[in-house]
Amino acid sequence: MKKTLIYFTLIFALLTFSGCNQSNHSTEETTNTTTFQADTSDITNSTYTLKVRKNMDLANAEIKFKDDTMEWTRTYAESETDTANASPEKIVLTDVKITTENEEYTIVGKKDDSTQTFHFRKIGNFRIEDEEGNIYTL
Repeated sequence: MKKTLIYFTLIFALLTFSGCNQSNHSTEETTNTTTFQADTSDITNSTYTLKVRKNMDLANAEIKFKDDTMEWTRTYAESETDTANASPEKIVLTDVKITTENEEYTIVGKKDDSTQTFHFRKIGNFRIEDEEGNIYTL
């Protein structure tokens, strides 16, 4: 009885501490393997705000999609040390058409009688990334 208990404990410990090594599983393969399918319903009538900025001069940003318009407001700091004084840059597109392909959104609209095109990439649920690498969330 004592030997059986010792054998059982040793086998249990061996299986427990062997972990993923014997089962062809790897924890390194769990990140960046999912691609998200872009859908126009994700961004229509939505407001996305800046969450992670790649451009450190960008102090604040917001993208509003409403009906057939897109309003993209970006505020840049005038100097790296003084973010209180900032200059906003606003882009308003009308007659916006949103198309999707895989995880990409293509937004085409009119600004001052010229056609403008912007590309965003869906990187998560309710998260998009602009062409500069800045990340926005709903």
